[in-house]
Amino acid sequence: MELELELTAEDEAFRAEVRAFLDANLPADWGKGPKPWKNETERIAFLRDWQRRLNKARLAAVAWPKEYGGRDAGIVQQVIYSDEMSKRATPDILNRGAILQLGPAIIQWGTQEQKDYFLPRILNADDEWCQGFSEPGGGSDLAAMTTKAELEGDTYYVTGSKIWTSRAERADWCFLLARTDPDAKKHSGISAFLLNMHQPGISIHPLKQISGPMGFNQVFFDRVKVPANGLLGKLNGGWKVATNTLRYERAGTATSRAERRMEVLTKLTRETVVDGKRRIDDPIVRDRLARYSAVVQALKEIGWRAIVGGLKGVPPGPETSIAKLLWSETDQAMADYGMELLGPYGPLQGATPHAVKRGTPAMSYLVMRAATIGGGTSEIQRNIIGERVLGLPKD
Repeated sequence: MELELELTAEDEAFRAEVRAFLDANLPADWGKGPKPWKNETERIAFLRDWQRRLNKARLAAVAWPKEYGGRDAGIVQQVIYSDEMSKRATPDILNRGAILQLGPAIIQWGTQEQKDYFLPRILNADDEWCQGFSEPGGGSDLAAMTTKAELEGDTYYVTGSKIWTSRAERADWCFLLARTDPDAKKHSGISAFLLNMHQPGISIHPLKQISGPMGFNQVFFDRVKVPANGLLGKLNGGWKVATNTLRYERAGTATSRAERRMEVLTKLTRETVVDGKRRIDDPIVRDRLARYSAVVQALKEIGWRAIVGGLKGVPPGPETSIAKLLWSETDQAMADYGMELLGPYGPLQGATPHAVKRGTPAMSYLVMRAATIGGGTSEIQRNIIGERVLGLPKD
């Protein structure tokens, strides 16, 4: 579907530039056969090379300020970029979370030294990052953390544990929250740190998911060092950094993942044939797809407004909880609908006879059980929307 916006000459030139980049840099057979890697090592190498190509063309983070390697792209060019990437089903970038969440946080809260060192390396995929926020006993209450960072001389020593930490097994750095004032109110005694993962005292334990892969980890820290210049933002000011970052995460996740799920579901309806007819030719199926598409378009607008505004000094507000709620429940519904479309073949996985796409729809169905939990549960998002957007009494 072509983008229906009133574009300026500058916008049209930008779109042409993005298309020219994709023509020159995507593999000729991209999307027409198996992926061009045989194992995880090759996949990571491919994605790192892809992100570096994007960065060289200043297309890795178009919303970032020009001085930090972006383009200062506004909403329209963000939508153009997203639209062109979506139509070509481009590879993911290796540092998506770092670009959408951590980068804006460093731009807003970091010292000049931190910006000069970390931002170019994030853009160029020189480092991979994980995020150490959630803890085993905290549930949805992020401020209930017990991981502590104690200052001794000019070094903080971190002790504690984090959970649901994606990519920790290969991360170079961790964006970490830790308690620095045990006597302060729980939201007031937290600080944010940039912690090097290549040092003694760190133990990583993979967590197997219902879908089979081990994409999450529990990470233990035993007096792990963070130099004083690894503090991001003010001492004991980590809660403000964290809440803004979570809003970027909710907005950025809404923008990217729901769009990809929509692409997968649409392709599935085109390729699934029942009684000699493609499912997409059924008007009831097309109506369902149209409803999902409308939500995805709204999410793109909410997400990019939040990210672009934050990069210009306007931190995302509680309205990003609307994006997270819409994204997670719609994405989950689309995964459910994929199973419904396939009927009895839906649950089949792997090399099982009649498994569709080697069981990808079944895998998506299982993975999306977590959508309404990760990044803040739907119940928490509804509380935020009710109290901070609608002004309702506290639950």
